[in-house]
Amino acid sequence: MTALGHAAPTTFSGPPRLTGARKGASVIVLGAGLAGMLAAYELAKAGYKVQILEYQTRPGGRNWSLRGGDSYTEVGGATQKVAFAPGNYLNPGPWRIPYHHRGLLHYCQQFGVALEPFIQLNHNAYVHSSKAFGGKPQRYREVAVDFKGHISELLAKAVNQNALDDKLTKEDRERLLEALRGWGVLDKNMAYSSSLKVSAQRGYDHAPGGGVDGAPTPSQIFGLKDVLDPKIWNTMSFYFNYVMQTTMFQPVGGMDMIGKAFARQVRNLITYNAKVTKIAQGENGVTITYQDIPSNAVREVKADWCVCTIPASILSQLDVQVS
Repeated sequence: MTALGHAAPTTFSGPPRLTGARKGASVIVLGAGLAGMLAAYELAKAGYKVQILEYQTRPGGRNWSLRGGDSYTEVGGATQKVAFAPGNYLNPGPWRIPYHHRGLLHYCQQFGVALEPFIQLNHNAYVHSSKAFGGKPQRYREVAVDFKGHISELLAKAVNQNALDDKLTKEDRERLLEALRGWGVLDKNMAYSSSLKVSAQRGYDHAPGGGVDGAPTPSQIFGLKDVLDPKIWNTMSFYFNYVMQTTMFQPVGGMDMIGKAFARQVRNLITYNAKVTKIAQGENGVTITYQDIPSNAVREVKADWCVCTIPASILSQLDVQVS
């Protein structure tokens, strides 16, 4: 997704300041996804005459949601009928907004899209590998704490055996050992072992509480071999990726709330059920040929400029005559 530019952070510092529109200048925007609608919104604000052609019957492009009662026909012809309970929905496209997608967050605020936190990292969720822990899923918090504990113990042993003397000053050596003791929750012997202090991070076998049975019981740590399983540490490292770090957001009620809010800003500019078949650029502008799907009528529209947001995989199938 990042390679395609779909999950990369933006350099957004504010809405574009478009000026200098020639009186009567026109633009055709192909696609009523978020990019197309936003381009149309800003161009219309700048004084251009704008029209949007959209193949589907809804705005938002790949930013959409399915709810109970909806049906969706796939490219191969299979139709999926959605029977979710009221209030439930599925986001088939994107389903979270990273905190650094500043452009999208700006327009969500401007267009009144209510957002709520998306729980990206759940320490109580399960991590599973068929080759670790006897094939049984384990809590993320337990394996994460045990991983850093075991690694801290190994690094502390290396330091105490003078294996890193060529890399550490005496002061740094002492500081690193102190950091490993606290970070890895090591005991007085710089070993990682089950204790109440460790359980305060990974969880208890019996949690502390009140009454005669209120004393906590420490949980038993996992062995080093299990936490070194690639599926285990890869799961933990995933959340260190910049594009996957918290805080994440989601629209209240489904991702399509973003497309609907964008569409409210340009509702009079969108022509739905418009299947573009040809894009032709000439000396005096652009001519777009499209099919009105309900009537099968073929129509043409002309403009001075064209903003095309049709995906490349679809664009490659069209008759495109541009220079």
